[in-house]
Amino acid sequence: MPLAAHTILLVESDAVLAAALAGQLVASEIGQIRQADGGEAALRILQTESIQLVVSELSMPGMGGLALLEAMRLDEKLAEIPFVLMSEGLDRQSAERAIRLGIGDLLVKPFTTKRLLERIERVLLRGAETANAAVATAEERSTILVVDDTPDNLQLVAGLFRDQFKVKLAHNGEKAIAICQSDAPPDLVLLDVMMPDMDGFEVARRLRQHHASEHTPIIFVTALTDNASREKGLDLGAVDYVFKPIDPALLRIRVRNLMRYVEHRKQLQLDYDRMRELATLRTEMDRLMTDSLTRPLKDAMPALQQLARDTGLNDQQHRDAVTAHYAASQTLALVDLTSELIKLEAQDLVSSSERVAVVRLLNELVEQFQAFTEGKALSITVSANRLETPDALEAWVDLTLCRSLLCSVLQQACELAPPQSRIELWVERTGLARILIDVAAPMPSAIRERFFQKVDGRLGGGYAARKLAKFQGGDIAFDDSDVDHRTRLVVTLPLAP
Repeated sequence: MPLAAHTILLVESDAVLAAALAGQLVASEIGQIRQADGGEAALRILQTESIQLVVSELSMPGMGGLALLEAMRLDEKLAEIPFVLMSEGLDRQSAERAIRLGIGDLLVKPFTTKRLLERIERVLLRGAETANAAVATAEERSTILVVDDTPDNLQLVAGLFRDQFKVKLAHNGEKAIAICQSDAPPDLVLLDVMMPDMDGFEVARRLRQHHASEHTPIIFVTALTDNASREKGLDLGAVDYVFKPIDPALLRIRVRNLMRYVEHRKQLQLDYDRMRELATLRTEMDRLMTDSLTRPLKDAMPALQQLARDTGLNDQQHRDAVTAHYAASQTLALVDLTSELIKLEAQDLVSSSERVAVVRLLNELVEQFQAFTEGKALSITVSANRLETPDALEAWVDLTLCRSLLCSVLQQACELAPPQSRIELWVERTGLARILIDVAAPMPSAIRERFFQKVDGRLGGGYAARKLAKFQGGDIAFDDSDVDHRTRLVVTLPLAP
């Protein structure tokens, strides 16, 4: 669909800011523009009209931008509509929540019309990640705009900052507004109050009515020292007041301190962009593992299983077939576990709990593992302590996640167990479904210390399994009550109601 054929819903509660932003979007011919003054009004429009993109302010009376995004994602008809969120600054938790909800983009105010249009175009066309080129990097020098109708004052103030910052000059209010609302706005404005035609107060008022300059810091530089003028300036959003004649050292200190705030806002945009890129990478990695890795393995599994059961093979051929089947099976399990862990750590994992007969599931897994451990001649047994029937113990878990975590623990046990030894699984009810895995070998202390940890980005053998267990209300731990040169792991899972 051509850009001009799209309909964009602009959600902004400030009527003046909404009008300015809508005017810029209309002039760009990027599409048709509809407007709503809040989240509730936006939802009404979305239910009755065809909208291809929502551009929303975060903070609004009533339903804000994040709540609107969440409501859309819960509505099947609206869930796929792209969403761009504008904000003076999100905390990290809210930004992560927006990304989990599938945000199209996050824009930190102030932003230029050019940057907004580039982001909108990227979201609508779902093209290459090109818009980040429009975002200032932390290494670029910040820009100060000095506004004064007296040339000597302009040069005096500009000379104080040219060694540290880019400096732009404006000798009247109209030029200052044009610069602030251009595609290369300043990061800070030093604004004289007493100017002909348009004084500094009027300049500030008009700057606050445009998205590109709404949050640009302003320091008033003036000879007016009365409280009424000072209050008026602060009411217009000035962050500081400097009186003439200027104290150069004091002005440099104030500007330097304020620029730390400016750099923080720039860094926020960079952080949001990186967070989105990582979320996109995680999604792509999950797709890669699902499509490019698991499908060929799943296609090969039936043939490998049939080959491993072929009675016409000699001993070596049989061992090779069993090894190939085991390797494919364990690779599939590892891919599934890794995919689930990525989703869990990104807080994207959703579980669907059901009744799972613990002993029956363990017997299925043991049968699978027993066939693949012939080389070590391991014996794996399952014992149900004081259970009326094997199916009497039911856990309330997600079957897929539970299978993954138990496969991971059993694989660790099989790797640790010495040849011709026994791995014993004891199952009992103790307020939880409790599974004890007993291996006739001690785990080396170096491995044991990091078994459940992530150290320097590397995962211990039980890290993923424990995360999945805790996600479902259970846990995995070592049982040190009676070790005696053995390794005992205890898996607990919630009981079915």
